[in-house]
Amino acid sequence: MTNESSPRHSPFLIGTAVFAFLWTVARAAVQSVTIDEADTYLAWASPAWAAHWTPHSNNHVLNSMLMRLVTSIFGASPIALRTPALIGAALYIVAAYCLVRLVSQRRMLQWALFVCLTYSPFVMDYLVAARGYSMASAFLLWMLVIAARHQALDPAARALELVRTCALISIGAALCVCANFSFAIADGLTALGLFLWICADNRREHRREYLKTLAAFTLPGLAVAYFIVGSVVLSWPKGQFTWGADSLLKTVGSVVSASLFEPNDYLLNPRLHHYFVHLGKLLYPILAALVLWRVVMMAVEKRPNPVASICGAALLAALACHGFLFLAFGILLPLDRTAMWVLLLFLTVAGALAAAPLTSAAGRVSGKALTVILAAIACYNIGCLRLTYFKEWKYDADMKNVYAVLTSYNHSRGVTRVAANWRYVGALNCYRQMSGRETLEQIPDAPSVVNSYPPGYQAYVFFYPADEEFYQHEGLKLVYHDAFTGAAIGVRLP
Repeated sequence: MTNESSPRHSPFLIGTAVFAFLWTVARAAVQSVTIDEADTYLAWASPAWAAHWTPHSNNHVLNSMLMRLVTSIFGASPIALRTPALIGAALYIVAAYCLVRLVSQRRMLQWALFVCLTYSPFVMDYLVAARGYSMASAFLLWMLVIAARHQALDPAARALELVRTCALISIGAALCVCANFSFAIADGLTALGLFLWICADNRREHRREYLKTLAAFTLPGLAVAYFIVGSVVLSWPKGQFTWGADSLLKTVGSVVSASLFEPNDYLLNPRLHHYFVHLGKLLYPILAALVLWRVVMMAVEKRPNPVASICGAALLAALACHGFLFLAFGILLPLDRTAMWVLLLFLTVAGALAAAPLTSAAGRVSGKALTVILAAIACYNIGCLRLTYFKEWKYDADMKNVYAVLTSYNHSRGVTRVAANWRYVGALNCYRQMSGRETLEQIPDAPSVVNSYPPGYQAYVFFYPADEEFYQHEGLKLVYHDAFTGAAIGVRLP
């Protein structure tokens, strides 16, 4: 473990971090509000009553509280809805910057690991989206940073800082859970591993010191968690976790798929785009193979790396716990965004393993190979930068344009009654509430039958790939159609 303050800061790494945050801010300002973001605001942040205390899997409590605070002060807008996520993004980027400098002094490895952690198309989507994932990810990384920084101190300073470090890790773990419950198991196991690590080198002779350290590790976090989510957890209803996978293979597959999502053909020339699409599929299998090789080499040389060991153990234990919950109680396994912690812990393991010094020739080669593949993934991530849509909610990418068309017909043709496909109801109602300048009625919830619509409305926002026959049968005039998202508007004109 290196001392973060010993090497000089790299202007290139700082510039990479600054650009990452500026890009997330740009996306937050440009992108349309999506269904999950809209439902969060409408259900938990905008009601006059304290809806953010509602026990519901869609309610990321800390995010909902901050969203209510920001929109109450500055008014509702897409950037205001996403301000808590952007705060989480800033915390996350700074944590990633500190972590890579603590893990290694090698500039190339620092940059590669940092870009893997922050520019991943999977991660960056949720640094922008108005949900709790960015804050949960940030607090998970900050726990690692706090523990690693503590262990980089000299023994006397470590002994003096032990209680404070345990308290900070405890608070970070609690805030991670308050931001997103899907991180709870991985968060708790990581915190436990870090606690055991930092206490191992700070043994006390008196039982009182052990109790003081244990109290510092547990009480601050319990107090923060009870204050923010205590009533939510204690009144949690059954049947909330309906989103997930039924096998670990699907869990891992969803993480890899999201991490490789869509190289940008506006950024990459056609030949380079072709290579990215076809060769990119090999990156994470190669990374996994090199991680295993590196683990074997470190076991042979008996030189364990604490950060890699803790994150690896927490990752495997968390997956095992989720597997047990699925087999014993039928609670679905993490999938896609609820498995985001899998990627964060795995990349941290890979970076820490690459940084560990080994003496054998095979050990040195394995470290260099691991650094090279992390750099390749970093370059791939940069090639996937996008500005206008989320993978998860690609169909909502043009909702602000759709609402602008409805606004025009509301003002010019008196259109007030609109029905919409389930993909668009939340986002359009959110824009309607944020604007407050139109006479549009609230758009009703979509019927339980998928891709069906109630009769008699003046305008319909439908999903063109599935509903072309509907608008033709109803004799609607097609006034808007976006081929990228599939959103279309049909108006019933007199």
